[in-house]
Amino acid sequence: MHKRLLNEATLDFTIVPEGPILVKAGETGADPTRPDMEFVRTWKDGEQVVYLPGPSLKGVIRSHCERIVRTVGEGRSCTPVVKEESCVGKRELKQEHDGKHVHSRSCFICQMFGNTVLAGRVRTKDAYPIGEVRTEERNGVAIDRVFGSVAVGPFQMEVVTSGEFETAITIRNFTIAQLGLLALALRDFKLGRVGVGFGKSRGLGHVTLEWGGLTVRYTRPPQDARRLDGVAHLLGQREAEEYGYTAGNGAAFGYTSVARDTSNGLPSGLALNENDWGEWELIVPGDRIEEVWKTCIPAWKAAIRLEGGV
Repeated sequence: MHKRLLNEATLDFTIVPEGPILVKAGETGADPTRPDMEFVRTWKDGEQVVYLPGPSLKGVIRSHCERIVRTVGEGRSCTPVVKEESCVGKRELKQEHDGKHVHSRSCFICQMFGNTVLAGRVRTKDAYPIGEVRTEERNGVAIDRVFGSVAVGPFQMEVVTSGEFETAITIRNFTIAQLGLLALALRDFKLGRVGVGFGKSRGLGHVTLEWGGLTVRYTRPPQDARRLDGVAHLLGQREAEEYGYTAGNGAAFGYTSVARDTSNGLPSGLALNENDWGEWELIVPGDRIEEVWKTCIPAWKAAIRLEGGV
């Protein structure tokens, strides 16, 4: 699957803290004047800046996608942190297995985000600050649940209280159902339903999203420039079955069909167009992204066999 590039979608967006957030650095320096918990930093344009690591963002997005799938699509997600309940453990998948075999025996989530023997197709960039970002120190303690006294602390935390962080997420060789699930997860981020970083139960981590732009591209001419085709549709019935996109060929988690791996018609005024490089592109401005997302939701509902909405 990763040897070819059939389609790709890239979403640019901005993360905006709605309160204090903290993504802790892995190590704390020896400077006693610095907080016990420092915000992670990196070098950019010749200076150290706070940022949100791409792997951390991807982990949060994956966790929320798993939560959605387990809620409405029983059996469509494994438990990756428990070996015996993961796709690798339950299906006894190994690195030397054929790629089609591994893919077809992996669950909906692992087919998107990968596992220890299957590369994921979702990529998330580090989120770097735009303009001024304000940080402050806060004190905290850990309370003993039995005696109600201070068990640990006080300790200091460095939190970001305002600013904007620009990033992008890319998914390659996607199905329309996968786009629909990703749309639901990012919608929840936009609505402030998903926290980021440390101390979410302490009131930290509240963020929202602002859409930037969406670019969808294909390396082959589309059958219909007014619709989005998923990778199962582009592969064809037989190869789609080999990769586990349909219930044929003994697939463990068959969840779609070639016929259903196509979006509803794109909103008015939007269509795929050939660019100067011989590819076909759909460029969507920020204020119309959710219109495109909604055309993918029927395929998502069909994939998990829902009768109602999400």
